[in-house]
Amino acid sequence: MSTAPLLRLAALLAVTALLSGCASLLGTQPTEPADQAQLAAWESHSKALESMTDWAFAGRAAVRSGVTGGSVQLEWTQVGTVSSLELSGPFDTGRLAMTGTESQMLLTDGKGNRRVTDDPEALLKEQTGWHIPLATLPRWLRGLPSDSLSALSTSDYRLDNHGRLTNFTDEGWEVEYARYEDVGHLTLPHFVELTQKGMRIRIVVDSWDSGQSR
Repeated sequence: MSTAPLLRLAALLAVTALLSGCASLLGTQPTEPADQAQLAAWESHSKALESMTDWAFAGRAAVRSGVTGGSVQLEWTQVGTVSSLELSGPFDTGRLAMTGTESQMLLTDGKGNRRVTDDPEALLKEQTGWHIPLATLPRWLRGLPSDSLSALSTSDYRLDNHGRLTNFTDEGWEVEYARYEDVGHLTLPHFVELTQKGMRIRIVVDSWDSGQSR
């Protein structure tokens, strides 16, 4: 037997393995739209996520807006409605920290300069050039839509067979989850991609503190 068919067979097997690996990231691929079993699993899964009110994570984000972009180290702590986040990256001061709620935040840069704002997203865009959806990120990062799932059209989201969101459209953003991992008795996203009108944010979570053991 010539080597050409063997090489083609090896290539086919490699591609098949790669596709199988991608499919297994989220378990069995979702049906369209979600069936009753998936919705029942979602009810249990989302209830556990909703109970997670105090949490923290450390990770990295790659941001692209048009032809510009950059990568940042990201630490986020959430206590109820109060967010505290720190970004280290390609800024003039090398570091930005924000603490507060979606309606008012204190921003501190790497030089110690402070500003209070009632429009945190606008101020962060002024500092970085990036539109980052701060108000909805606490829910999206946990694998939840900004409101209930029933508030979304059935054509705007997909669930896997474990009742976890694989992708959805919410408030003008496309949100996609490429990997979940178990954190205690919860299952949380470890790779999230957000896209909107030329803006793309990819977040990789290195570690979660679900706050469940406190």
